[in-house]
Amino acid sequence: MWTELTSLRDALTVIAGIETCKVGIEANISPADYPMIRVVPERLTPGTPYQIRTVECGIYFGVNVNKSEGLESVYEQLSTLEGKIVAIIKEEGGKYVETITDEDRLDTYKLMFIRCEIRSVRPTAPV
Repeated sequence: MWTELTSLRDALTVIAGIETCKVGIEANISPADYPMIRVVPERLTPGTPYQIRTVECGIYFGVNVNKSEGLESVYEQLSTLEGKIVAIIKEEGGKYVETITDEDRLDTYKLMFIRCEIRSVRPTAPV
């Protein structure tokens, strides 16, 4: 799973204007991290064939409202960013499922969340 997560992360780092792109969400995200992308594995299920697994991932992405020209500008940036992320997911062989917004619940940052699926090789246990 780690190889596939880092591969997706690395593919996302080419998006222009992103300050940080990492696997996992650390507790100390700061304003300097925005615009940001975080790839978070959520669930692993057996795939077909069985030695392949489906990794359900959440991709969080967001921008700093204080560095924008208002909410319309923020949503324009997020919409553009969403399109680029979805395109990369598909280029990497993943499946886009949905996008969820924060519904303007945060004052300082605006986040969106893409749910996607990637395929991973099932690890083998040492004998």
